[in-house]
Amino acid sequence: MLVLPVFADNTVTHEDFSGYMTTLQGRIQKNWNPPELERDGNATVMFTVTRQGNLVNTEIVESSKNPVFDESTLEALKKAAPFEKFPANTARDALTIKYTFHTSMVKTDTMKEYVANADKFFNVNNKAALDYINLAIAEVEGDINSYFLYGKRAKIKRALGDVDGAESDLAECKRLKAKFDQKRINSSKLMAEMENSPFAYFYLAHSYEVAGDYVHALEAIDKAIALTELNNQYKRYRAELEYKAGCN
Repeated sequence: MLVLPVFADNTVTHEDFSGYMTTLQGRIQKNWNPPELERDGNATVMFTVTRQGNLVNTEIVESSKNPVFDESTLEALKKAAPFEKFPANTARDALTIKYTFHTSMVKTDTMKEYVANADKFFNVNNKAALDYINLAIAEVEGDINSYFLYGKRAKIKRALGDVDGAESDLAECKRLKAKFDQKRINSSKLMAEMENSPFAYFYLAHSYEVAGDYVHALEAIDKAIALTELNNQYKRYRAELEYKAGCN
């Protein structure tokens, strides 16, 4: 999900650019390929668009704390540009915009409500928490993208003293997550092969890392670095992967 952009320059009236901004948002949405995270993600980017629609001065002003998520927002802007030229009735030469990118693991409003209630009642009224997490699981019917729900239910069952039930849910969480990880790897690998871009291999490295496959993660980040020696973010990420590989 993309949160509607706001103007960094308060002298600009929203009415003048309402249609322009709707089109701009659509272009960014079409070109954004965020990584699947194990928690909600948020990043705010500031960028400038010139009168001719060219993109300049991109900067992450609020990080998601996940380097792949942050990089995906910059990649979306790069792919979406150039944008349309400014409306003819404005004399402005450039426009600076703050834009928030957001993803959520909770895919429906109903599921979001159930999960929020389960979290609220955890360790307060665990029977109520269990009822709500059961409703959330029923809502998605085993969707592998919602594997984390079984981990939540395992914690609640353990708090209720149901050790066997907790172990069963943990096993299901791991089973669904393994499928989820493989799905993400396959998708990332296809993107890397099609685009042959630094970011695509960076994304692929992240997919392997989440699955615990550091050998292939290092191979992928090396391809990303080979395609762009200028990105120090990739080099820092490689060092992190190498450290994690040595600890496992």
